[in-house]
Amino acid sequence: MINRAKQAGVSLVAVIFVITVLAVAVVFIQRLLSVSVATNNLALQGARAWQAAQAGAEWGIYRAIVDGSCVSSSTLNLTEGALNGFAVTVGCSSQSYTEEGSTVTIYNLSVVSEFGTLGTTPEYASRRINLILEN
Repeated sequence: MINRAKQAGVSLVAVIFVITVLAVAVVFIQRLLSVSVATNNLALQGARAWQAAQAGAEWGIYRAIVDGSCVSSSTLNLTEGALNGFAVTVGCSSQSYTEEGSTVTIYNLSVVSEFGTLGTTPEYASRRINLILEN
């Protein structure tokens, strides 16, 4: 005959073990989802930073080629749409050369786009583009 008094706590231990394993699994999945969301958000900010840098590069190209103006450094603060909050710094230097009787100007553009402040903004993103143009 089986003594039921000796087996009274066996199922309780099994239930506590299962509940503990399920709680650990839920916490692990929640952490994994949080990291996944943060990774996607940073990737999106990086893509936005690239687009902001592209906009700054186009502005710098226009100023250099069309206006013939090469300002050492200009900052654009973007305020529209998804690029709101990005600061784009466009630096430019130029040198002119005479080649076969024609004057050729070489422009060196450096464009940096930033969102937030490094070390203090969790969504900080930045991209850099360097261009060399001949006119």
